Amino acid sequence: MKKMFAAVSLSFLLVGAFGCANWNRATPKSMDNTAIEEEVRKNMAADGITGMSIDVSNGVVTLKGDVQNATQHQQAVNDARKVDGVTRVIDEISVKP
Repeated sequence: MKKMFAAVSLSFLLVGAFGCANWNRATPKSMDNTAIEEEVRKNMAADGITGMSIDVSNGVVTLKGDVQNATQHQQAVNDARKVDGVTRVIDEISVKP
């Protein structure tokens, strides 16, 4: 009986010590509008897209400006969509003729 009690007690101690280890970790803070805009600009710069007007409000990104071709257009939209915290992308991009 003592062995059983010791085994159960040890099990509870281990679960308590290791199973709850994540309780004190902070959850990542969601990005604010400025941080989202910076990330979108970084993504676009990596694809060679510059001069774009980017407005962010509550996770909604509005893209305005001109790009050289349809490929850059799609890249710009994708660059905005892949940023954490973006809930919607409003596309007002024009392709230069």
